[in-house]
Amino acid sequence: MLAGHPIRRTLPRGRTLTLGLGLAVITACGGLLAKPRPDNTRFYTLATPAPEGGRGDGSLAVGLGPNTWPGYLDRPQLVTRVDEERIVLSPADRWAEPLRTQFERGLSYHLMNVLGTDDVVVFPWWPTRRIDVIVEVNVRAFEASADGFAHAEVLWTVKETHHDKALRTGQRSIREPISPGGPEQAVAALGRALGQIGDAIADDVRREAP
Repeated sequence: MLAGHPIRRTLPRGRTLTLGLGLAVITACGGLLAKPRPDNTRFYTLATPAPEGGRGDGSLAVGLGPNTWPGYLDRPQLVTRVDEERIVLSPADRWAEPLRTQFERGLSYHLMNVLGTDDVVVFPWWPTRRIDVIVEVNVRAFEASADGFAHAEVLWTVKETHHDKALRTGQRSIREPISPGGPEQAVAALGRALGQIGDAIADDVRREAP
Protein backbone atom coordinates (compact mmCIF):
# COMPACT_ATOMS: atom_id res chain seq x y z
CA MET A 1 0.00 0.00 0.00
CA LEU A 2 1.37 3.35 -0.99
CA ALA A 3 1.11 6.23 1.43
CA GLY A 4 -1.38 8.87 0.49
CA HIS A 5 -3.58 6.56 -1.64
CA PRO A 6 -6.77 5.40 0.19
CA ILE A 7 -8.00 1.91 -0.49
CA ARG A 8 -11.51 1.69 -1.97
CA ARG A 9 -13.50 -1.41 -1.09
CA THR A 10 -16.46 -2.22 -3.29
CA LEU A 11 -19.41 -4.47 -2.42
CA PRO A 12 -20.65 -7.10 -4.81
CA ARG A 13 -23.54 -5.87 -6.95
CA GLY A 14 -26.08 -8.16 -5.22
CA ARG A 15 -25.22 -6.90 -1.75
CA THR A 16 -25.42 -3.27 -2.98
CA LEU A 17 -28.93 -3.87 -4.33
CA THR A 18 -30.07 -5.52 -1.10
CA LEU A 19 -28.71 -2.67 1.00
CA GLY A 20 -30.51 -0.12 -1.21
CA LEU A 21 -33.81 -1.95 -0.92
CA GLY A 22 -33.41 -2.13 2.87
CA LEU A 23 -32.87 1.60 3.10
CA ALA A 24 -35.90 2.21 0.89
CA VAL A 25 -38.11 0.05 3.14
CA ILE A 26 -36.88 1.83 6.27
CA THR A 27 -37.53 5.22 4.66
CA ALA A 28 -41.05 4.18 3.64
CA CYS A 29 -41.87 2.87 7.12
CA GLY A 30 -40.55 6.06 8.64
CA GLY A 31 -42.86 8.05 6.38
CA LEU A 32 -45.86 5.98 7.48
CA LEU A 33 -45.04 6.39 11.14
CA ALA A 34 -44.72 10.12 10.69
CA LYS A 35 -48.40 10.37 9.59
CA PRO A 36 -50.62 8.97 12.37
CA ARG A 37 -54.28 8.45 11.61
CA PRO A 38 -56.63 11.10 13.05
CA ASP A 39 -58.75 10.08 16.04
CA ASN A 40 -62.39 10.39 14.96
CA THR A 41 -63.84 9.37 18.34
CA ARG A 42 -66.66 11.61 19.60
CA PHE A 43 -67.75 11.75 23.26
CA TYR A 44 -71.24 12.53 24.55
CA THR A 45 -73.00 13.26 27.83
CA LEU A 46 -76.67 13.35 28.76
CA ALA A 47 -78.04 16.83 29.34
CA THR A 48 -78.67 16.98 33.10
CA PRO A 49 -79.94 20.39 34.31
CA ALA A 50 -78.27 21.28 37.59
CA PRO A 51 -80.59 21.31 40.63
CA GLU A 52 -81.68 24.72 41.85
CA GLY A 53 -80.75 23.97 45.47
CA GLY A 54 -81.05 26.24 48.49
CA ARG A 55 -84.22 24.71 49.91
CA GLY A 56 -83.04 24.17 53.50
CA ASP A 57 -82.54 21.16 55.78
CA GLY A 58 -86.24 20.42 56.22
CA SER A 59 -86.81 19.29 52.61
CA LEU A 60 -87.73 15.75 51.61
CA ALA A 61 -84.80 13.27 51.71
CA VAL A 62 -84.97 10.69 48.91
CA GLY A 63 -82.72 7.65 48.57
CA LEU A 64 -82.28 6.51 44.95
CA GLY A 65 -81.34 2.85 44.70
CA PRO A 66 -80.04 0.25 44.68
CA ASN A 67 -80.76 0.28 40.95
CA THR A 68 -80.38 -2.45 38.33
CA TRP A 69 -78.98 -1.89 34.86
CA PRO A 70 -78.70 -4.02 31.66
CA GLY A 71 -75.25 -5.45 31.10
CA TYR A 72 -75.32 -4.67 27.36
CA LEU A 73 -75.51 -0.94 28.17
CA ASP A 74 -72.58 -1.11 30.57
CA ARG A 75 -70.01 -0.16 27.90
CA PRO A 76 -68.50 3.07 26.52
CA GLN A 77 -69.94 2.81 23.00
CA LEU A 78 -73.33 4.23 22.03
CA VAL A 79 -75.78 1.38 21.47
CA THR A 80 -78.42 1.26 18.73
CA ARG A 81 -81.21 -1.31 18.87
CA VAL A 82 -81.71 -2.93 15.46
CA ASP A 83 -84.45 -5.39 16.43
CA GLU A 84 -85.53 -7.36 19.48
CA GLU A 85 -82.52 -9.67 19.32
CA ARG A 86 -79.77 -7.45 17.90
CA ILE A 87 -77.88 -4.29 18.83
CA VAL A 88 -75.07 -2.38 17.09
CA LEU A 89 -72.15 -0.68 18.85
CA SER A 90 -70.92 2.58 17.36
CA PRO A 91 -67.23 2.44 16.34
CA ALA A 92 -66.64 6.16 16.96
CA ASP A 93 -69.38 7.51 19.26
CA ARG A 94 -68.80 6.97 22.97
CA TRP A 95 -70.08 8.09 26.35
CA ALA A 96 -67.73 10.45 28.18
CA GLU A 97 -68.46 8.53 31.41
CA PRO A 98 -70.49 5.39 32.19
CA LEU A 99 -74.08 5.76 31.03
CA ARG A 100 -75.35 4.33 34.32
CA THR A 101 -73.57 7.10 36.25
CA GLN A 102 -75.07 9.76 33.97
CA PHE A 103 -78.55 8.24 34.22
CA GLU A 104 -78.52 8.13 38.02
CA ARG A 105 -77.11 11.65 38.34
CA GLY A 106 -79.56 13.05 35.80
CA LEU A 107 -82.50 11.34 37.51
CA SER A 108 -81.44 12.59 40.94
CA TYR A 109 -81.12 16.16 39.63
CA HIS A 110 -84.52 15.95 37.96
CA LEU A 111 -86.15 14.67 41.15
CA MET A 112 -84.57 17.51 43.11
CA ASN A 113 -86.05 20.11 40.78
CA VAL A 114 -89.50 18.53 40.45
CA LEU A 115 -89.93 17.63 44.14
CA GLY A 116 -88.48 20.91 45.39
CA THR A 117 -85.70 19.33 47.43
CA ASP A 118 -81.93 19.42 47.44
CA ASP A 119 -81.62 16.06 49.26
CA VAL A 120 -81.61 13.16 46.79
CA VAL A 121 -78.76 10.71 47.35
CA VAL A 122 -77.76 7.79 45.10
CA PHE A 123 -77.14 4.39 46.76
CA PRO A 124 -75.03 3.51 48.70
CA TRP A 125 -75.44 5.94 51.58
CA TRP A 126 -74.38 5.90 55.24
CA PRO A 127 -76.67 3.85 57.54
CA THR A 128 -77.18 6.93 59.74
CA ARG A 129 -78.19 9.09 56.77
CA ARG A 130 -81.73 10.48 57.05
CA ILE A 131 -83.87 9.05 54.26
CA ASP A 132 -87.62 9.72 54.13
CA VAL A 133 -88.46 7.55 51.14
CA ILE A 134 -86.54 5.12 48.92
CA VAL A 135 -86.91 4.71 45.15
CA GLU A 136 -85.45 1.60 43.52
CA VAL A 137 -85.17 1.73 39.73
CA ASN A 138 -84.94 -1.20 37.33
CA VAL A 139 -83.78 -0.03 33.89
CA ARG A 140 -84.65 -2.54 31.18
CA ALA A 141 -83.87 -0.46 28.10
CA PHE A 142 -82.29 2.93 27.45
CA GLU A 143 -80.97 3.20 23.92
CA ALA A 144 -81.58 4.60 20.46
CA SER A 145 -83.35 2.37 17.97
CA ALA A 146 -82.86 2.04 14.23
CA ASP A 147 -86.46 3.16 13.60
CA GLY A 148 -85.64 6.73 14.67
CA PHE A 149 -86.76 6.66 18.30
CA ALA A 150 -85.04 6.67 21.68
CA HIS A 151 -86.48 3.81 23.71
CA ALA A 152 -86.59 3.76 27.50
CA GLU A 153 -88.28 1.10 29.60
CA VAL A 154 -88.07 1.55 33.36
CA LEU A 155 -89.75 0.02 36.41
CA TRP A 156 -89.53 1.50 39.90
CA THR A 157 -90.62 0.82 43.46
CA VAL A 158 -91.26 3.46 46.11
CA LYS A 159 -90.42 1.99 49.51
CA GLU A 160 -90.84 2.85 53.14
CA THR A 161 -87.49 3.55 54.71
CA HIS A 162 -87.51 1.54 57.93
CA HIS A 163 -89.48 -1.59 57.03
CA ASP A 164 -88.45 -2.10 53.39
CA LYS A 165 -92.13 -2.15 52.51
CA ALA A 166 -93.19 -1.42 48.94
CA LEU A 167 -95.63 1.49 48.95
CA ARG A 168 -96.10 1.88 45.22
CA THR A 169 -94.72 0.48 41.96
CA GLY A 170 -94.64 2.12 38.56
CA GLN A 171 -93.56 1.49 34.98
CA ARG A 172 -92.98 3.61 31.89
CA SER A 173 -92.15 2.60 28.33
CA ILE A 174 -91.15 5.67 26.32
CA ARG A 175 -90.47 6.17 22.61
CA GLU A 176 -89.03 9.64 22.07
CA PRO A 177 -88.54 10.77 18.41
CA ILE A 178 -84.96 11.41 17.36
CA SER A 179 -84.54 14.57 15.27
CA PRO A 180 -82.32 14.42 12.14
CA GLY A 181 -78.71 15.27 12.84
CA GLY A 182 -76.75 12.22 13.92
CA PRO A 183 -75.78 10.71 17.27
CA GLU A 184 -76.03 14.00 19.18
CA GLN A 185 -79.77 14.05 18.42
CA ALA A 186 -80.12 10.49 19.69
CA VAL A 187 -78.40 11.53 22.93
CA ALA A 188 -80.73 14.53 23.23
CA ALA A 189 -83.77 12.26 22.78
CA LEU A 190 -82.50 9.96 25.54
CA GLY A 191 -82.17 13.01 27.79
CA ARG A 192 -85.80 13.94 27.13
CA ALA A 193 -86.90 10.39 27.86
CA LEU A 194 -85.02 10.53 31.17
CA GLY A 195 -86.93 13.69 32.06
CA GLN A 196 -90.25 11.93 31.44
CA ILE A 197 -89.17 9.07 33.68
CA GLY A 198 -88.24 11.55 36.42
CA ASP A 199 -91.66 13.22 36.19
CA ALA A 200 -93.48 9.89 36.57
CA ILE A 201 -91.34 8.80 39.54
CA ALA A 202 -91.78 12.19 41.21
CA ASP A 203 -95.58 11.82 40.99
CA ASP A 204 -95.43 8.51 42.87
CA VAL A 205 -93.02 9.90 45.47
CA ARG A 206 -95.39 12.79 46.19
CA ARG A 207 -98.24 10.33 46.81
CA GLU A 208 -96.27 8.28 49.32
CA ALA A 209 -93.86 10.75 50.93
CA PRO A 210 -94.44 11.35 54.66
